[in-house]
Amino acid sequence: VLTPEQNAIVYLMFLNGILFLGLRFIAFSIVYHDSKGSKRIGYALLTTVLLIALIQQEYQAMIQLSFIDSDIRKILLGGCVAPIFLLSIAYYRMKRSRFESEANKIEHPKD
Repeated sequence: VLTPEQNAIVYLMFLNGILFLGLRFIAFSIVYHDSKGSKRIGYALLTTVLLIALIQQEYQAMIQLSFIDSDIRKILLGGCVAPIFLLSIAYYRMKRSRFESEANKIEHPKD
């Protein structure tokens, strides 16, 4: 049987996993905006709203663990949300440019 603090930590881990997946999806939707762009952007906006609610849940769980208010903001935004989102955008941009350069090599070989 877990203590309430341990339950809060497990809950935070679960929420961070969902947050990670959601932020990667939003970054993917921004970088890969195809012909289905409006539909994908709509899903990204819906995901953004859900992630905001999720971050609020993380905030409440961290308050239960007696974190200081200013530290919670630093941890959530500076330690989790911003790095994951920015690294995901960088990853998908590099992946897209690598894919496009390979596609150009196939279309225009250097014979």
